[in-house]
Amino acid sequence: MTNSTLLQIDKNDARLGMFIHGFGKQWLRSPFAASQFKLSSPAELETLRESSVTTLVIDLSKGIGPTSSTAEIPKPNERSTPANTGAALTKATGMVRSIFSNAASSICIDRQQVEAVVDVVDQLLYTRPASVLNLTKLKTKDEISFQHSVAVCALVGLFARHLKLDSNLVRILSVGSLLHDIGKIRIPTAILTKTDKLTADEMAVMQTHPREGYAMLARTKGLPEIVGKICLHHHEKLDGSGYPDGLKDGQVGAAARIVAICDVFDALTSIRPYKKGFTPEAAAEMMGTWSGHFDRALLKQFFDCMGLRWPSGPAQTLQITDEMGDIAQADLNNF
Repeated sequence: MTNSTLLQIDKNDARLGMFIHGFGKQWLRSPFAASQFKLSSPAELETLRESSVTTLVIDLSKGIGPTSSTAEIPKPNERSTPANTGAALTKATGMVRSIFSNAASSICIDRQQVEAVVDVVDQLLYTRPASVLNLTKLKTKDEISFQHSVAVCALVGLFARHLKLDSNLVRILSVGSLLHDIGKIRIPTAILTKTDKLTADEMAVMQTHPREGYAMLARTKGLPEIVGKICLHHHEKLDGSGYPDGLKDGQVGAAARIVAICDVFDALTSIRPYKKGFTPEAAAEMMGTWSGHFDRALLKQFFDCMGLRWPSGPAQTLQITDEMGDIAQADLNNF
């Protein structure tokens, strides 16, 4: 299917027999459990028209079209597409900075701003999917935290599409991954920017950020519960050694497992003021040998998505010096 089969229409132009492809930026307003389906009953049509949704996207290849003339959705590279990956990162970073800054003062999240950032990331994934890895190389010292949120959002969006998840779920995962570290606005700057190993007391403070973020997201109306769970559980490990709750395998939701993989991968491959980023291949070797940390089936799928080799076995894994191991752990502590 190409974009030529998609049309954006006013909800009042909807009629039975149309296939709803999605609701664009208004996905959170949808009154339906499914994100893609054919309008097949008068009750569904009435529910749609009485909802707060104003526009929807239909797929002409799977259902009928409108009776009136409706403009085709412009392709991402025809309007509002950043000229390159750097421009996209700069734009999205500024928006995330604003989201975090506003949240720090108002104790809630601006949902419209969040959706706007996800739109920018989606455009980047649509036009330049191979450029996602470059996001780690483009980070600058003063913007690392904000750019990390954008990069993880991009990785999650790419990975979720690779897993062929429902488009509505992809959107929710993108929102959750963008906000996974929102609780860090409650952590003292001295701890966030420390380049040395955190003390036990500093680590205890750092480990409060998932709960702080979860509480903040819970106060934001309209966010799906899964967004908060991603924030709360993205540092949990399947062997129970993670935080804040020490959850084990069956207690950690799939969404948090997906985001955890992308979060750590970006942390390891990121360039920092005090070290070079690991190559994607080196990061994959490390992650593949950490027993009890990740969902192994999802991790292998992530490597497939990124074009990375699955570690063939302990005897052939990358040799990591103690110094490299300490740096890797520092990355995980700070992100």
